[in-house]
Amino acid sequence: MDAFRCLRLSVLVQARDNIQLPSYQGSVIRGAFGNALRGIVCAVRNQDCSDCLLKDKCVYSYAFETAPPSNSKVLRKHTSVPRPFVLTPVTGKGGVYEPGMTFGFQMTLVGRATKHLPYFVYAFMQMGEKGLGRGRGRFRTEKITVSDEEGRVVETVYEKEVLRAAKTLLSFDHARELAKTYSPDEITLKFLTPVRIRYQEKLCDNLQFHILIRNLARRLSNLLYFHCNQESGLLFKEIIDKAKSVNLTRRQIRWYDWTRYSGRQKKQVKMGGVIGEVTYKGDIGEFLPMLVAGSWVNIGKGTAFGLGRFDLVRKDV
Repeated sequence: MDAFRCLRLSVLVQARDNIQLPSYQGSVIRGAFGNALRGIVCAVRNQDCSDCLLKDKCVYSYAFETAPPSNSKVLRKHTSVPRPFVLTPVTGKGGVYEPGMTFGFQMTLVGRATKHLPYFVYAFMQMGEKGLGRGRGRFRTEKITVSDEEGRVVETVYEKEVLRAAKTLLSFDHARELAKTYSPDEITLKFLTPVRIRYQEKLCDNLQFHILIRNLARRLSNLLYFHCNQESGLLFKEIIDKAKSVNLTRRQIRWYDWTRYSGRQKKQVKMGGVIGEVTYKGDIGEFLPMLVAGSWVNIGKGTAFGLGRFDLVRKDV
């Protein structure tokens, strides 16, 4: 995992008009971001990305229509692969933001996507001009900051229309160091946005540790391969076999129903998942760096909408 890199951004905006947002903002923000980015970089209008001659060099196609390369060693038969960004919306704070009020969201860029930061910042600015939510209320991008491995703000990359290069890229070494601050025999995960993990062809609400780890290992491996230009070398069978020895000892979760309208499918799509807390006990020390990295890039399905966000909770001493 040595080549793994990610950049954790926090975007603060100020409403210029009344902006009405739902309690879960992931779909609204992702849709507005995608439309703004495409409007900036797309040279061929009204054409499907899969048929575009420029798709291999297009930032929008890379971020939103992410497909495996023709010579890919993994997911060759898939039409899409994990996106190089993770959205983290504010949850449970819907309603109307009046002019002058501020709100924000977070976004994590993975691997090569970090090099496209100027495009993403400009897309945030264009989101504000085009409007957001019901009524298309406009906003102004006030500040964009970068957080370290523990979520502390360490630098400002955009403020007062000045963009600076980001210096704080997180690596798997950061995950290993932070992992040392957690108990190696007990960990609690707090699921902050709906987690959608499929196991044996079904959405799973009984997240045994080996189910969680097999999904997380696959996600990190794919992000590393498609966006960081490195094969993970993870020994999946050994990892999963060892994960089976870790026990789920506390399960306080509930199902959260959420639907979004898909412009592509022209219908409402169910995107519900589990939220709450689970506690695991056992020999988890070697899994902790993966869990830390997972808390930066989310887990399960729908991470581009902000689903699958979780925090690690330290054991009370």
